Formats: sequence, C-alpha cells, structure tokens
Amino acid sequence: MSGARRAAVVGAGTVSYDEAPLNRLVVLVAIGCFGGIFIDGYILGIVGGAVGPATDELGLSALGAGLIAASALIGIFVSGLIFGRVADRYGRKRVFFWNLVGFTAVSAAQLFVVGTWDLVALRILLGLLIGVEYAVGTSMLAEFTPRKHRSLLLGSISTFWFVGFIAAFVVSHFVPGSAWRWLLASSAIPAFVTLLLRIPLPESPRWLQGQGRTDEAQEIVSRHYGERYTLPPMPPAVQRATLRAFFRENAPSRVVYSGLFWFCQVGPLFAIFTFITPVLDSLGLNNGFSTDLWMNLLQLLGALVGLWLLWQLPRRAFVVWTFAAMVVLLLVLGLVPGQSALFTLVVFGAFVLIITASNNIQYVYPPEMFETRFRSTGVGFAAAFSRIGAAGATYLFPVTLEHLGVTQTLLIAAAFPAVGLVASLLWAPETKSLALDSEVMPAH
Repeated sequence: MSGARRAAVVGAGTVSYDEAPLNRLVVLVAIGCFGGIFIDGYILGIVGGAVGPATDELGLSALGAGLIAASALIGIFVSGLIFGRVADRYGRKRVFFWNLVGFTAVSAAQLFVVGTWDLVALRILLGLLIGVEYAVGTSMLAEFTPRKHRSLLLGSISTFWFVGFIAAFVVSHFVPGSAWRWLLASSAIPAFVTLLLRIPLPESPRWLQGQGRTDEAQEIVSRHYGERYTLPPMPPAVQRATLRAFFRENAPSRVVYSGLFWFCQVGPLFAIFTFITPVLDSLGLNNGFSTDLWMNLLQLLGALVGLWLLWQLPRRAFVVWTFAAMVVLLLVLGLVPGQSALFTLVVFGAFVLIITASNNIQYVYPPEMFETRFRSTGVGFAAAFSRIGAAGATYLFPVTLEHLGVTQTLLIAAAFPAVGLVASLLWAPETKSLALDSEVMPAH
C-alpha cells in the first residue's frame, strides 16, 4: 500500500459517507449519469421522427415499422440480463466508460444503413448499450450519492431522459425526412461529449468495499468526501455473488416486482409516444408541430411533477396512486369516445402528465431494493423485464391502431397500469430514507 493510501485509511473518520453533503465528485457522477440517460431518451425518441421517412424509402409494412421502433427495446432486454451481472463482477467504472464508446460508434454507423435488417441490427446494438446505462448508471449514481440526496438525484434521471426525448423531437422537426440517416446518427454527438465527462470518474467505493478492497475504497472516500467520513456498514458476502445466488438470496416477490412495476409503466408510454402523431390524429387533437410541442413540454412538466412527488411521497404510495390515476384516465379515453376536443385534450393531457411523472421512480426504486453485490444485476434484470412490455407494446401498437382504432387500443393499454396497481398493492416495498444495503421494509 502506498504511503498516501495508508494515511487515508488510517485517518478515516467515523461518519459514513452516506451522511455527507453533496460534493464535486457526486455532481460529476450525476452529470455523467444524466448525460447517458439523455442519450437513451434521444435514441429512443429520434426513431419516431425517422421511422416515417425510413418506411417510405425502404417500403416497410406496419409490422416492419413496429420492429424498427421496438428493436432498441429488444436490445435493452438482452443487455439488462447480461451487463448488470458484468458490472457487479468486474466493476462499475469500466462498463460505465466503454459503453459510451459503443454509443458513439454505433450511432455514427447508422449513416450507412441500406435496408431493414441492418437498421434493425444497429438499433438492437444501441438497445444493448442503453441496457448498460440502466443497469450500471443508476447503480453508480446510487452508490456515490449520500442518502438524503438520493430521491433528488436519482429521480432527476427521468427528467433528463425526457429532455433527451424532447430534444429528439425538436431535432426531428428541423431535419428533412430525406436525411433520416443523419437524424438517427446525430446521437453520436451527445454520446461523445458524455464519454469525455466520464474519463476522470473513480470506481464506486461501495463496489470496491464489497470486493474486499477496503483500502482503495476508503482512499476515494477520504479524498473526495473528507477525512471525517468512512465507508458505510455493509453485510459480509458469505459467498460469491453469482446469478444463482441473486435469485436464491432475494425474495421472489421483490425480484419480480422490481421489473413488473417498470414493465407496466413503460409499455403504454413507449407505444403511445413512438406513434404519437397517429394517436393525436385519431383523437382529433393533431394540429401539427404546435400540438406535438405542447405534448412534449407536458412530458417535461410531468417529469418535474414526478420529482416533486418523489420528494413528498413514500415509494409505495407513489406507485399505487400513479397507477390508479393512469387506469382511470385511459378508461375514460377508451370508454367515452366522441367527446369535445377540449374534453379529450384535458383527459389525454392529464394522462401524459401522470405517466411521465410516474417514470421518475424507475431509476430510484430498483437500486434501493438490492444490496451492493447484487445491485447492477438487480437493476439490469428489472430493466430487461420492463422492456418486454415496452417492446411488445411498441411492436403491436401500430397493428392494433390500424385494425381496432384508437379507443380500443387505449383500452388494451389500460391493462398495463391495472396490473401494476394490483402488483403494487401486493408487493411494493418501502425504501425511502433507508441507507443502501439496509433491510428493505416489506409491503404492508
């Protein structure tokens, strides 16, 4: 051990860094995480502006358009199952860095697509990289952020996702349809900027601690949080954190619920907003760019409302009430058609506000449900599970919209929050204000 490292360890304080104030390192980690999630929202949003022109040029069917729209979500499913486990075994920092290299390269490669299947392949690769962000980025930020600031910083991740999603919408409006390849490839720019921001970040001290590398972990804590802070208590790892151990040592209801609530939130979100133009047309609300812009701004407002609700409500109450509100609003839209444009606009606007607000908890809840040695694996599994719903709904949405109409499609979409509501009443745990690696309170 070097003299500097030995001094840092010997001089370690007695207060857990989980109780420290915000500092420069936490802010840098947050910016690096927000940049990654901005790219995720941008990549998943930009396809909405490109899929129409791509369909015209490549001669895609409704199923082909749905496959291109859903392909990145398929990639997220596969990646969540694999790379969360990689980050738990080999460390957060390396995975956190190298996936941005992949983002930059694969985004740029979309300039050269010539057919449906190479575009689908590249979108799946981007989905694999996005899955890394969900599994590793949220774990990284959770493990650096002191307890009192977790709701604010982790909850803000969703806000930046919607900023990226809205940025994609604005860029799509100003780029001509004939340049849809450039539109898709434009995600390489924010990816490269975020890559540069992540270069100086250290390894997660909690991950190092969990690997028995406590001297290295304490050195990072002493250098960046202050000499009075030390590593938090962590349950000893009685055995290697294998995938089998993950499923054996975590309650089945917690593992399933961590992905199921996310599944039920993103299914209708991705389906409706990937094909927002035909939805608004069918509801009689589409007045072109201005309506789309207002809907996107409403999403951003919803993300801010969700951040406030995270601060105010227990986690369990948050998911229960937002699911209940979504069920009611979708049922009204589906069961009471033919209303005035103003009535429809108010109800659909309220749905947009609530569903985007509900998404804030996706980046807060799963990291709090699992201990450090399983955290990226758990978050990756939850993200993968969630993308089954998102990919399936996005793939089938244009087909149901074409054959059943918008009201019947919205009634089918209501099944997602209905299932989420029942699951939340049965299984949602309470994790707010608990230290990471503490025992999660069960559902009541």
